Amino acid sequence: MLIVSGSPDNAEAINSVLRNRGIPAHCTRIASAELFKDHAGTGYSLAVVFSDEDVNLLQEVLKIRDLMDKDLPVVSCRQVLDPDMLSADIVAGAADLVVLGQRQRLYKVLEREIRRSRMAWALRETVAVASSYREQLQTFMAGSADAIAMVQEGIVMEPNPAWSRLFGYKDEDAMLGIPLMDLVSMDSQAALKGALIAFDQGRWPGDPLRCTGVDAKGRPLELELLFEAAEFEQEPCVRISIASGAREDARLLQDLRDAVNKDPLTGFFSRQHFVKLLEADLSQPLRGGVRALAVVRPDAFGNLVEMVGPIASEELLARIAQVLRDHLQPKDLYGRFGGTAFSVLLARGNTRDVRAWADGLCRKLAGQLFEIGGKSIAATCTVGLAMADSKSKSIDDLVAQALDACSGGRNKGGNRSEYSAADDASTRLEESDRLWIPRIKQALIESRFRLALQPVGSLTGEDVGLVDLLVRMIDEQGDEVLPSHFLGAAERNKLIKNIDRWVMAASMAWLAANEGKNAFVRLSQATVLDESLPGWLAQQIANAGIEPGRMIFEVAETAADGQLKATRDLAEKLRETGYGFAVEHFGVGSRPLQVLNHIPMDYMKVDGSLMQGLARDHQLQQTVKELVAEAKQRNIRSVAERVEDANTMAALWQIGIEYIQGYQLNEPEVVLSEEPDV
Repeated sequence: MLIVSGSPDNAEAINSVLRNRGIPAHCTRIASAELFKDHAGTGYSLAVVFSDEDVNLLQEVLKIRDLMDKDLPVVSCRQVLDPDMLSADIVAGAADLVVLGQRQRLYKVLEREIRRSRMAWALRETVAVASSYREQLQTFMAGSADAIAMVQEGIVMEPNPAWSRLFGYKDEDAMLGIPLMDLVSMDSQAALKGALIAFDQGRWPGDPLRCTGVDAKGRPLELELLFEAAEFEQEPCVRISIASGAREDARLLQDLRDAVNKDPLTGFFSRQHFVKLLEADLSQPLRGGVRALAVVRPDAFGNLVEMVGPIASEELLARIAQVLRDHLQPKDLYGRFGGTAFSVLLARGNTRDVRAWADGLCRKLAGQLFEIGGKSIAATCTVGLAMADSKSKSIDDLVAQALDACSGGRNKGGNRSEYSAADDASTRLEESDRLWIPRIKQALIESRFRLALQPVGSLTGEDVGLVDLLVRMIDEQGDEVLPSHFLGAAERNKLIKNIDRWVMAASMAWLAANEGKNAFVRLSQATVLDESLPGWLAQQIANAGIEPGRMIFEVAETAADGQLKATRDLAEKLRETGYGFAVEHFGVGSRPLQVLNHIPMDYMKVDGSLMQGLARDHQLQQTVKELVAEAKQRNIRSVAERVEDANTMAALWQIGIEYIQGYQLNEPEVVLSEEPDV
């Protein structure tokens, strides 16, 4: 503290007051305003001026303070606390007026001003550190090879030079204030909006978001965006970075190896290398779902060659390949199969998902208009599909069936997807059932069924412990058998109700052992028609000792639509008892609104086939958005099935879906080893 007084006793009096109250102070006494010049601005916390010693002393000190250290508080000390003098001193610039004789007030004023001085000092330090950090950040951003931009409320606030160069702008100033959505294609906007919403809620998983950017000249840019929390002008923002072409040595080496094995025109794997990768992939067992080989060929490509010429037709083929690449998921394996044919190995939830992917590709290509050689060219394609889930099917057979299916589709006019005749389920049902019926019966006798758990994640932050309980059969060798292999045969041969009852009893046992969890449990159409079900359930749940509300029974939309009255009656009875009710695989039937209007439900589970290509398909997004809106009007919560990548999850955030399940969240995991009493 700086004491301006001619008397040493005054300085000692101030020091004594503070020391006795536990505030250690170092007091420096000076006798005049002239000496104050030598001390102002040198780190003092507070100055006390004994103003009565000279009529001009306080004004002179305040004048010097205002010139040299405006943040230094000055307290006037006089013999009498006169209200008029208090007002005059404060107007002159003093923080307050004190009297030595009023020690309580003296201490409170000095303590307050010391605290204020410390806070001002801390603020200055913080601002200095922030300024230094900002300078370092700007230096880092300016020198970074990665494109980086600060985005606040959807607006680009501070791009670095690499960001501006990437999008084709002359400098950073030219990009300030541009909406982020203007920098991506229409197909990518829903996914980007959803990702930003998820990030703002703290629920983005940290995966890079794949999207198509648009540069200043309207040219497409394939981007992977990374999101980080940051601050801009002391307000929260999102720092978005786009990695440069620099890669780790291992990744670069892999890219070089891939380049040797890729077609230079399209970037797809060459036929020989694709077949090698295909064999390796198919040699690995599938954890769930189905695999299919797709052969894709542009329709009437010879006519297109005549329109644009042989040289320009190569560019057209490369552009078609880009449309196909954009329609793939990261895990898909793809190659050029010679000539104008492309091939893709797909892993999807079921055959509907495979067909939905193929139909989506046909629709997307047909909607494109290519500017080639000064001409506007429209093209379509045919997709031939062959299922790869048969152990007896060789690679040669698989490829031949996909090629035959593609040829068959082209003979029907093209612009369509076509399954191989060898995969027509109706020709195989009888033989399949002969194999499966005795195996299912024996598994029921020996209790060789297990539950598999798949978590259901919330996109709204509300965690209600939802899981989906699926059934697995254990074969004679102890291996899991997926339900797609045996449930069809069980339904056709009146064995499905026995499996359903095992699943319901096992689900109750699992819920009893896992407090805080709630489970979806599916019912077949045969069980929906079983009038004895409510009574059996009442006895089972009483024995299990769990609340009915922890079980949400679900029925497929097609089954509900086919048995509308029976499903409605069962749903009403179950909900009256306290159970939840859901309709799964929603959106694939012919009358979804009728099902919504007639079946009381708590959850609507949107079919996974509608997730195929959703992130970049406006038509699909609108379809799902309309279903979700209809559900919300009825207070029905929505779940998206088979969500397999971050871009789809981001689009669902934007659409308003409340829950998701699928491989993006977790693969099913077998959880029950002990058998329930059924």
